[in-house]
Amino acid sequence: DLALASAALSERWDGCPVEPASEVELRGARHPLLDPAAAVPIDLPLEGVRALVVSGPNTGGKTVALKTLGLLALLHQCGLRVPAARARLPVFDRVLADIGDDQSIAESLSTFSAHVRRLIAILDAAGPRSLVLLDEPAAGTDPDEGARLAQAVVARLVGQGALVLATTHHSEVKAWASGAPGAANAAVGVDLRTLRPLYTLNLGEPGASHALGIAEGLGLDPEVVEAARRAGPPERRALEALLAEAAAARVAADEELEAARGARARAEEAERTARAREADLARQVERVGAGAERERAQARERAEAELAGLARELAALRRAIADARR
Repeated sequence: DLALASAALSERWDGCPVEPASEVELRGARHPLLDPAAAVPIDLPLEGVRALVVSGPNTGGKTVALKTLGLLALLHQCGLRVPAARARLPVFDRVLADIGDDQSIAESLSTFSAHVRRLIAILDAAGPRSLVLLDEPAAGTDPDEGARLAQAVVARLVGQGALVLATTHHSEVKAWASGAPGAANAAVGVDLRTLRPLYTLNLGEPGASHALGIAEGLGLDPEVVEAARRAGPPERRALEALLAEAAAARVAADEELEAARGARARAEEAERTARAREADLARQVERVGAGAERERAQARERAEAELAGLARELAALRRAIADARR
């Protein structure tokens, strides 16, 4: 019954067999609880990556990306096929997660305290074959200290050999991921014109939070938003502007690439049409040439037949003249 139930569930979400590997590679992966028709699949090619820092605006799909990898790893280890186009996964001895808010009034636990307790347990348990998922580690405290703590935690986990995926809004953590060996950035996609999430995941680049732009789009007084922009430290504003420019450049490059692909497809179609027309014309010329050759052969045959008839008539006429002379 368990085997049949696993097979039926795997078939229902169009699961693919998982190839054993030492590193994670997911193509077209979907969260198993989302509607397959509406879910936006993501790619997680993590060859050579031990820490992936996912950033970008809220509601953009950062936490869903973490949960997708964690759930697919556990589904594979429960004997199910995973909802993806292609999957290569190792077998993890532990999947450790700090996702969500365990604030408790009854136990006098703040958000930060709950996160720290979970981080302590994760640091104690993580090893070379562990998968660790951290949703905004060290959140709920001073941003500067929280950023440094999050960076130190992720670095320690990488040092212990674990594969770490962490979400963040801290620029310091993004900067660390850009330069640390074995670490990489990823950004959730957002439409820069409307700031609506695209739920895609772009590896190799950090994402801007767009908090002020989203607040303005939701109706917050523009003067308040502008005051918030001016109040930020110059280096932070410069970094956010740089991230926005990088994202805009990538979008422009993607649009140009798509236009180039469309132009190439049209050119290839035109070339195929021209080649087909050329082949058709060649066949027509061949048919016309063959027909002309047949007509020439028939004309030669008719001429030779007429010539032979004239030769016979001339011979008969000569005989008649000779008879008349005699």
